[in-house]
Amino acid sequence: MTYLFAATAFSHLFALVNIKNYKVSVIFFILAALLQTALTGKLLLSEAGWSFNAQNVCLVISCLANIIILLAQFRLHWVRWVLHLIAMAVLAWIFYLPFASSAKPYVWAIDLHILLSVIAYALLFASSLVAINLAWQIKHMKSHVFDTHSMTINSLLRNEEKLFRLIFLGWLFLSCALVTGVIFVQGFLSQGMGHKIIFSLLAWVLFAVLIVGRITKGWRGKTAIKINLVAMTLLMLGFLGSYVVLDYLL
Repeated sequence: MTYLFAATAFSHLFALVNIKNYKVSVIFFILAALLQTALTGKLLLSEAGWSFNAQNVCLVISCLANIIILLAQFRLHWVRWVLHLIAMAVLAWIFYLPFASSAKPYVWAIDLHILLSVIAYALLFASSLVAINLAWQIKHMKSHVFDTHSMTINSLLRNEEKLFRLIFLGWLFLSCALVTGVIFVQGFLSQGMGHKIIFSLLAWVLFAVLIVGRITKGWRGKTAIKINLVAMTLLMLGFLGSYVVLDYLL
């Protein structure tokens, strides 16, 4: 397990230091994503069931976000920088400060709800990073600073289209996660997780407003980015915050 931690961390590091060489960086990024997926499986799943705590939540979200950015073929240096740094920070957190948690038996209905939730969170988390990067691009474009290939109108528009696809997919998965939670998770609204549901519903509404605004009014730029980030902050408080509270405060 130690070797897998080290190999994953070094793959992220090599992808990071070669980030300006896109082909080399992507090769290491793919390797890092594969190794992190294997590590996530070992830490998250066992014969007794799955172990879900704040650390494993961060690891699986990081893992899925890596895969999403790779599949979407974003060439945004800042986004990839952040993903590599987050992955290495989470790996160090788990390796040096492991948190013991008991395994919960597999139940297909609850597992489906959890799977939909983490996919939704990863998609929307990736979209928030892209949104921040686009905000930075827009700011520099207004200052007439065109110093990289990524800072062109065409690339900005392409990335914006990909951003809204991520948001729409994330919103669909979030919708399914909320529905399956109500249907399959007994006491979904009465297990001391009211704040989680409220934050998730508020985020769901904001993402829905953003999607409708995009379709009907062509929302883009600062308006879309601000709504995306506010909604993602609410979702983070509800989803990740609940695991942090359960693990470290209760």
